[in-house]
Amino acid sequence: MNHKYLTAAVIATVSLFPTNALAQSDKSSASASASSAILQPLTIAKNADLAFGRIVKPSTGTGEVSIATGSDGVTATGAVALAGVTTSRAKFAISGDGGQAVSISVPETMNMVNGNNSITVSLDADLDASTTLDSNGAASLNVGGQFSLPSTAAAGQYTGTFQVEVAYQ
Repeated sequence: MNHKYLTAAVIATVSLFPTNALAQSDKSSASASASSAILQPLTIAKNADLAFGRIVKPSTGTGEVSIATGSDGVTATGAVALAGVTTSRAKFAISGDGGQAVSISVPETMNMVNGNNSITVSLDADLDASTTLDSNGAASLNVGGQFSLPSTAAAGQYTGTFQVEVAYQ
């Protein structure tokens, strides 16, 4: 074989396999970091019930009874709130991680019942549905309420419950 032809054959063979293709790897990599904020469990504790006390219904018409979120006193119009018994807005203590945003869910209404008789209570909370815990991880929630009391309401003890929920946002 001629040396000239052998050199041409080697050059032709090498040109079929580019040198940079032989140097490339079939792997590539990238890295990512991981993170997580670990929070204290969120809790809510009831410190006081919503207690309207003893109310004398109106002799005619309809009266209104209420407890504001900022006071434990009962206000009655057209009905009479008797003194000498404990009355209170509902009070809750919320605890979690400081500075965290939480959602608060308080029902708009609840029912107090006495056998087959029922009184619908409209509820009011003093915190917005979204609030932020203080730097110590605390917040206080007060819930007041109001109801209409017709003269036709049955006398007796009315009771009911409502659920308040909190969650981290």
